[in-house]
Amino acid sequence: MTRQNDEPHQSVDLGLADSARMANVHRAAFSGDRAWSAQQFEDLLNQTSIRARGIAERGAIQAFVLFQIAVDQVEILTIATAPSARRQGFASALLADTENRLMREGVVNWWLEVAEDNLGAVKFYQSLGFKSDGRRPNYYKRLEGNRVDAILMSKPMARQAAT
Repeated sequence: MTRQNDEPHQSVDLGLADSARMANVHRAAFSGDRAWSAQQFEDLLNQTSIRARGIAERGAIQAFVLFQIAVDQVEILTIATAPSARRQGFASALLADTENRLMREGVVNWWLEVAEDNLGAVKFYQSLGFKSDGRRPNYYKRLEGNRVDAILMSKPMARQAAT
């Protein structure tokens, strides 16, 4: 993990060496088969278009986002906050800082998909200005076997939202 300073809510670049710690946070944040393994994070981070940023306090990752850049678009692949760090502003600070950095690289839009039954996440993204663009019916399969739609959401980066 590349630590830039010790200010709270300061995001840092995460890399392959952080895969196990990201997997631990992901496992704590997501139930059952929705959690990703350290190997999955390593495989993704070995792709040049995929990056991760996180917020750490006292050496522990509190929140992270894994995203993929394609030309001037960025897709959030996953975002997770440690259960003990929830509702403290980590995820919103992380996305705001990441957005500022990506705008300097010419990225203009965020994209993501979220399970329709993840109401907390849907409300969180809406509070940040993400809008629903459509659905993927029956996209996510739950442990009990039922399926739920993915809500497709997007948001222009702050600079485009103001224009």
